Amino acid sequence: MLKTVLRLPGENNSHYSYRAIKEGILSLELHPGELLRVGELSETLKVSSTPIKNALWKLQQEHLIELIPQVGTYVTKINLELAEEAASMWFDLEKKFLEMACSHFPADYLQQLKTNVHLQNILVNQKSGLRNEKELANRFFELDDQFHMIIFCSHERKNTWKAISQMASNYHRIITLIQSEDYVKRMVAEHNDILSILENKEVERVEPVLRNHIFKPIENWRKLQG
Repeated sequence: MLKTVLRLPGENNSHYSYRAIKEGILSLELHPGELLRVGELSETLKVSSTPIKNALWKLQQEHLIELIPQVGTYVTKINLELAEEAASMWFDLEKKFLEMACSHFPADYLQQLKTNVHLQNILVNQKSGLRNEKELANRFFELDDQFHMIIFCSHERKNTWKAISQMASNYHRIITLIQSEDYVKRMVAEHNDILSILENKEVERVEPVLRNHIFKPIENWRKLQG
């Protein structure tokens, strides 16, 4: 069941509806296979049906919902093939960028990365103000997205990261399903490792560390599925 989401300053009904429903799907408040009713979503988000329908159309293009004629609109089940495709594209590009960064990484981006990792370390060591494991995971995912965006932005590829992040919706839902405090701690440790690789210019470590970082969640999901 979708919960009410706070609006961002200046956010219009269409963007708000899209963001709220997508966050609901990625956080698994709206479960894979769940029926979505325009009226219920409209009432929950306090908007008319038009922005809801527009949001659902956009989410259909992202393979997060499925419209079955004469039946209804449903949250899609997790598509492992799409998750693997997104992970492979992400790995190929970030590997290239990290290897290049071992030769030269702008000081301002390195500082941004250090600050990001510092906040992640504080998050897992103190968990200050967090009520439960879900809040820990949600805050981590924000920092995780920023971490990888910094790497892409350092090569002037911000929109490329946004496209990959959008394509990786199934991948993100897999992570949400297998999340735990130990999992978040492991991911933060891997981010520390990537930062160390850049600082010490250890280009030979980029491929194995990044491969494990990106593909391990998919391997864990396969094991859970038997």
